Amino acid sequence: MRITKVRTELLRMPLPRPMQAASSSDKKGGPVSKINMPVVFITTEDGTTGLGYSWSLLGGDTATRCILQDDFTPLLIDEDALDHERLWHKLYRRMQTGGRRGLVTQAQAAVDLALWDIKGKIAGLPVYKLLGGRRESAPVYYSDGGWLYMSVSEMVVAFEEYLALGMFGVKMKIGHADYRTDIERVREVRKALGDKVWIAVDANQKWDFPTAVRVGRELEQLGIAWFEEPLLCEDIPGHARLAAELDIPIALGETLGSRYEFNAYLRADAADILQPDIIRVGGITEMVKVVTMADVANLPVEPHHMMESTIHVACGVMESGAIEYMPWVANAFAEPMQIKNGQMLPPQKPGLGLEIPEEIIRRFRVG
Repeated sequence: MRITKVRTELLRMPLPRPMQAASSSDKKGGPVSKINMPVVFITTEDGTTGLGYSWSLLGGDTATRCILQDDFTPLLIDEDALDHERLWHKLYRRMQTGGRRGLVTQAQAAVDLALWDIKGKIAGLPVYKLLGGRRESAPVYYSDGGWLYMSVSEMVVAFEEYLALGMFGVKMKIGHADYRTDIERVREVRKALGDKVWIAVDANQKWDFPTAVRVGRELEQLGIAWFEEPLLCEDIPGHARLAAELDIPIALGETLGSRYEFNAYLRADAADILQPDIIRVGGITEMVKVVTMADVANLPVEPHHMMESTIHVACGVMESGAIEYMPWVANAFAEPMQIKNGQMLPPQKPGLGLEIPEEIIRRFRVG
């Protein structure tokens, strides 16, 4: 199924709610209000078109589009679109010296999603069925209402709205200059929502080891489900020490860019929960490998963001694990994700089941 055309676009879309985390503020230090979405459409000789996309918040979007357009397009033309594994390695090895992680990998993820979309459309099956169809839905927790700039009362209102829809829990950000501010905010949210509500926290690599230990011990007393990204992601020994020191599970992985980086954490016993981001890790092809590694290590996987494509991996190869409800790019697609009784359902159309209307492209196109 020969590839005959590759089209690239760059969209810049408003976030449904401005975000601000310990590692993410705009150039003036305030909340971020827009998300960048490089998009690729790959068309085969029979007219089948696959959709893939990437994402970024703080830059790199035009560079990602350039990689897709200038570097990857010539490598894809005349190739067989069904050879996703071979093409993944072709792109990886050709661009290895340009960047084995980061923007190159994120551009590669967009291509990989598009190839899986094509494969599903040709087979007449949704991607999660091609992957294995391990389950028909995944539980959902809410993750877009606990930003650092929000007051406790604002967070609680946002959390209660989505808990009322059947989502099993919520995640909030921590990472203020004084960690005691975060502990007090978590304590107040816990009091407002009650002891039975599942709550996780995300520090976005904010602290040094001693501070992370202090924070972790406080979180344990509050019954928090996991402590996400407490330290710099490069500090594998520090995470190993922290995981051994604390009872609260250490969750991480959103900033790791390959199965090799995940393997380094696994070898060091440095994580209790793995959180691959389907874009940052290189797409479905690589994310499935990370899930397999987690199975071997008997560790849970809780995917990071991009729920519209992640749901296929979560239902295709994962026996358990939840979907993080983060509707950052939801408005790009023609149809919303379906949630029933707190469970997200994978799209049933062939391929990824996603469509970006031309009107959306015209409205939010950059350059």
